[in-house]
This record gives sequence, C-alpha cells and structure tokens, in this order.
Amino acid sequence: MKTQFTLLTLVLIALIGIWAVLEAPDEEPAVTIEPHFVDAYVKDFTMLSMDEDGYPYYTLTAELMEHFNDTGESEITAPVFNINRGDDAWIISARRGTIDDDNIWVTLNDDVVMLQKKTDNPIQLKTSKMRFNTRTQLAESDKQVDIIQGELSLKSNGMIYNNLSGKLELLAGVNGIYVKN
Repeated sequence: MKTQFTLLTLVLIALIGIWAVLEAPDEEPAVTIEPHFVDAYVKDFTMLSMDEDGYPYYTLTAELMEHFNDTGESEITAPVFNINRGDDAWIISARRGTIDDDNIWVTLNDDVVMLQKKTDNPIQLKTSKMRFNTRTQLAESDKQVDIIQGELSLKSNGMIYNNLSGKLELLAGVNGIYVKN
C-alpha cells in the first residue's frame, strides 16, 4: 500500500508539472515603461551662446531645467533670457518655458516680460506666451501683447520682433494711448 501511495504521489506531481509547463505563456510578460518621465534635470541651469566674434550672444538661466525622455524638450522654471546685440540688449523673463533639443526654439509662458536694456527710455512688452528662435533671432507671440514706452501704451494681438534689424511688427487689433506731458 505504501508503494502504491508513493507511486500515485509521483504520478500526480509529474502531471501537475506537465500541466504547468503546457499552460505557461510562451512569451515573457511585457515590461511597461512610463511613456513620459524626466530623464535629466539641472538646478540653477545656465546656457550660454557665443556669437561669431566670441562675445556672449545670449544667456538663458533658470531655477530648474527638466529634460523629458519622449518629447525632445526641456521644461524650465523661472527662466531669464538675456539677449545682446551690440548696443541693443533685451532681457526676457517668465514663470516657465521650454527649450527644444536643438536649442533653436525657446518658448516662454506665463507672465512673459521683454524689457529693453541699455537705454534711458526702455520698451517693455508683456504677454502670456512668446517664442524666440535663437538662429533667426525672431521673437514672436500670437497672444495679446502690451507695449509700454514712457507715456506710450499700445496693445496688439500678436507681434514679431526681429533682433537683427530692431524692427517690431504688431500683427492685429492694434490700439494705443499717448499722453503728452
């Protein structure tokens, strides 16, 4: 009886083993990778670009830069963008922004302020979103832009500023006020 019980137990274990092998999936389970995550970050971020003569052309600083694995962009917190061109210089600040992986487009969002430096009567532009192309040196916005210079106040629905020529083009719905002293 003991031999029969041992034999029956071995057969049962063998059948369970064969059944487990037959029922096991042929493929390993797929590993799920989160599609959007930070793969690199830098605190107190600074990016400096030199012009062809070796002088600083622009400096971009931010409290935090986070690069994402899937978008080809880096998000920046509290960016300050200093642009220099001879005597003409601008500082652009915002709450947040993005930089593409090629460092061509810098997009600034939320409370964007573009302020002219090195002048007694600076121009100040305020908008909610602005893009700057570091190669063509064009700043553009398709949002409402408030422009202030001294007693002059203008509003426009969109603008394009060419840093090479110094030309500011207001796109649509322009209205303004000039107060003479």
